[in-house]
Amino acid sequence: MKLARRGFLRVIGGGLATPALSGGAAWSQSSGSSPPADAFAAYEPNPDFTYVPGLTPLKAALRPYRKKTYRLEKQVLSGGKLVIHNYGHGGAGITMSWGCAQEVADILMAQYPNPAGKPVAVLGAGVMGLTAATWLTEKLRMQVTVYSKHLIPHTTSSIAGGQFAASKVAFQASEKDKFVRILRRSHKEHGLRGSAYGVSPRDNYSLIELPSFAEVPPDLVPRTQLYRLPFSPMNRSGWKYATLLVEPPIFLTKLQQELQKNGVQFVYQEFFDEDQVRALAPDIIINCAGAGSDAIWPDPDLTPIKGQLVWLPAQPRLQYLFSGSGYVFPRADCVVIGGTEETSYTDDDPDPQRCAALVQHLKDVFDGVTTIAPRWMIQDE
Repeated sequence: MKLARRGFLRVIGGGLATPALSGGAAWSQSSGSSPPADAFAAYEPNPDFTYVPGLTPLKAALRPYRKKTYRLEKQVLSGGKLVIHNYGHGGAGITMSWGCAQEVADILMAQYPNPAGKPVAVLGAGVMGLTAATWLTEKLRMQVTVYSKHLIPHTTSSIAGGQFAASKVAFQASEKDKFVRILRRSHKEHGLRGSAYGVSPRDNYSLIELPSFAEVPPDLVPRTQLYRLPFSPMNRSGWKYATLLVEPPIFLTKLQQELQKNGVQFVYQEFFDEDQVRALAPDIIINCAGAGSDAIWPDPDLTPIKGQLVWLPAQPRLQYLFSGSGYVFPRADCVVIGGTEETSYTDDDPDPQRCAALVQHLKDVFDGVTTIAPRWMIQDE
C-alpha cells in the first residue's frame, strides 16, 4: 500500500529559490552567498485569529478514508444492475473529483458504448456525486437522477477546506499511474471551469515539505524551497506550493445549479441496504455515497477520520494558504482553520475545547512560538 501523503519531495531544478516578494532579491543555496537585507522586506499579512466561544462557527466532518486504496470499480448485482463504486478518497475528494468522474465514465462506456439517453442513478450529492452527475449529463448526455440523504450545504464536502492536494488518501503502488492520471484530469478540468466554479490559484506556504503533495506531479503544483517564509514573526525557512483553491460553497452550489438547469432531479433518500438500490428504476448506479456506502455494501476498509474545523470571519486581505502544522485556508466566505485527526470518536459533532486549542496552536505558529503540532493534529499532512 502507498499513502499519497507519505514521503518527501525533491527540490525542483537543483537550487533553492526564494519567494517572489516585491523588492526582494533572489537567493540560491548553491551560490554560497547570503541573502540581502531587503530580500524579505515584503510580508504577507498574518491572519486575525480572534475566536469567540459560542459565536465563532465550529464544524466537524468524517473524511471518507479507506485503507489500502480508494474504491473506483464496477460491480454487477444479481439481476444485472451495474454499480460503479466511487468513494473512499479521504481528504482528497475535491482534488480527485473531476478525474474520478471521467474514470467512472470510462468504466460505464466499456459496458455501454452508446449511453446517451440512458437513465442513471447517482447515490450521494457530495463533490464526487455532483461531479460524476455533471460529467454523465454534459459529456455522455445521460438522464441522471441524484439520490442523497443530504444536499448542500449539509454534505461532508460542504465543510471541506478546498485545497488541491492529495490529502489523506491511500492507493496501491500498482495503481500509481492511474492515480496520477486522475490528478491530471482533475487539475485540468478545475482549471477549465475557473472562477465561476470557485477555482483560483493560491500559494500554499509551509514550514515543512508537505507529504500531501508528494504524489502530485510538480508540473501541476510547482514547489519551491524558501530561505524565509514571507511572514513575521514566523520568518523561518519553509516551502511554497503553487496550487489551486477550490471554494466548496461556490463550487458545489454551481454544480448543483447547473445540474438542475439541465433537468437533473434530486431526490432525498437514505440507503440502508442493497435491496433499496435494486429497487431503483435505472439499471446503472454510481455509488458516491462516501462514508454512507458502508451501510449499503459493508466495507471493512472504510474507516472515516473525524476532523474539527473553525470558521473565522472572512479576511479578504489574505490571499494565500498555509498548512503543515494545521492549516489556514482563507476563502471568500470565511477563513477555515483545520488539521485535526481523530480515528476514535462517538459522534460527528464539533468539540469546542479542541477547536479552541486548534486556533490557539495556529496563532502560536504564526507568532513564532511553536512549530510542533499537538498529537491530535494530522501528523502526515
